[in-house]
Amino acid sequence: MFWVAGLVRDGAFAMLTTEPGPDIAPYHDRQIVLLRPEAGPDWLELRKSEDELLRALPAGSLAVEKVFPEAA
Repeated sequence: MFWVAGLVRDGAFAMLTTEPGPDIAPYHDRQIVLLRPEAGPDWLELRKSEDELLRALPAGSLAVEKVFPEAA
């Protein structure tokens, strides 16, 4: 389970992105900011700095599975 860092304003929602972590970098040049469950309240209540929270998770945090075959 994880949280997605985002902002809400005037009824609109935006997911924040960052440089890709090692699990996502082979597939894309950006990724949404995922927060571990214990970090969610830190983001909501601004208890930690953006630098501490708005970063990619370490290698092995995400299970990545390729579902499309290679292009011929």
